[in-house]
Amino acid sequence: MSNHNKIRLVDKNNHSGKNKILFSTPQTKHTNIPKEFRGLQIYNNRSLAEEALKKRKKLTKVLDEKRAKSMQGNQRAIGNQGGEKSNLIQFSPEVQSLKNNKIKRAKELYQEGYKKSEILRIIIKQFKLERNLNSRSWPKWLSNI
Repeated sequence: MSNHNKIRLVDKNNHSGKNKILFSTPQTKHTNIPKEFRGLQIYNNRSLAEEALKKRKKLTKVLDEKRAKSMQGNQRAIGNQGGEKSNLIQFSPEVQSLKNNKIKRAKELYQEGYKKSEILRIIIKQFKLERNLNSRSWPKWLSNI
């Protein structure tokens, strides 16, 4: 249960006294959040605390919209733009065909009586993959054979 962004009494016995709000504190030095909305803040009455909480929630919406707008057209992840599955490299026809060919060849070798470690070495050589021949980690498609 989070204690952030909730109005609480400073002194539980004095209901007409000061109120406090614990705002989250950014872990970076460079932030768009003003100091008045960071960490523990104490207010003289509840109405001031409620007003500050409303301002902070409004600021959160503005910052979220600003962040989303700045991410539009992001070209840093070429081949994975927008998180749409059709854009992912692993779903491209070339990659899928290579994967299917490796699985098909692995099944053939397995039926011929080769061990999985031998199959992995043979496939690495045949398909000229950039992988260590002595690697002990198995690709998922080979584990499923």
